[in-house]
Amino acid sequence: MDGASLDELREELATLEATEKQISAERRRLHHQIDYGFSNAATLAREREVSDERRRLHRRIDALRELLPEQGDVAGDAPDSPLGALGQWSGIAPELVAIDDASADDEPVL
Repeated sequence: MDGASLDELREELATLEATEKQISAERRRLHHQIDYGFSNAATLAREREVSDERRRLHRRIDALRELLPEQGDVAGDAPDSPLGALGQWSGIAPELVAIDDASADDEPVL
């Protein structure tokens, strides 16, 4: 890929990440309404729409990240395994990290 197309991909990635941040904030707000008993049929339907859109955005973001080289990476210098949510914190037992990584792909069912 040439520099111009990489820049376009980075720009698209930044736009998608900003959109995802807004959608995640709306989803959090909806979840708070649902969790504290202030939901109705419209709230539940909107939460499903927002969650579906968020999943689509995450798939696109992940696809773009796979296409783009990591900043600062040298060819062939990629880490053996990416750190999971728990793995990035020091002091977390490896067996807990493995549990977290195994459950990371599970989607909650509403």
